[in-house]
Amino acid sequence: MKRNYLKGNIICALPQLNDIFFSKSIIYLTHHNKDGAVGIVLNYKVMTIKGYELFKKLNIKNVSDNLETEFPFHIGGPLNQNNGFILHSDDYNSKNTIKVSKNVKLTCSTEIITDIAINKGPKKFFISLGYSGWGPGQLEDEIKQNSWINISEELELLFDIDSDKKWNNALKKTGIDLSKFSSSFGNA
Repeated sequence: MKRNYLKGNIICALPQLNDIFFSKSIIYLTHHNKDGAVGIVLNYKVMTIKGYELFKKLNIKNVSDNLETEFPFHIGGPLNQNNGFILHSDDYNSKNTIKVSKNVKLTCSTEIITDIAINKGPKKFFISLGYSGWGPGQLEDEIKQNSWINISEELELLFDIDSDKKWNNALKKTGIDLSKFSSSFGNA
């Protein structure tokens, strides 16, 4: 039996998911296989930082271009929040880049920040601190329990829509009408 893994897809928390961290979240899945799943929450923006501040914090020198460029930072999940994970369009590649899907790549290095600052980086990017993870079968069980609904890869949810509007936009893409939801739920 072939398994349908969701790498490169988005999962959207359904209203009944009351988890303190994942309530009303949408997550882009960067990895999903028999060993578990890894994803980045797309709608928890924590700050925007100017280029000159970021370069100073990361000790990046000799970057005079785009010092005023704003870099939005998001919390990608409860795991490894001291490290940055950058989802981006497929027009950028480095030795630290992983292809997630036809349209999206993931890079985990300060090199990409420098490249963005000097206009050699990707056209579109999403910066996350941390990630989310599930053990073997855990995400599948949560989907069966109606905690998440799957959405195919939607680039505008990754790169174009404001963080505070992403969850509602994601639910609209599923065709779910929140006004029709009951406060009680179950499994069919």
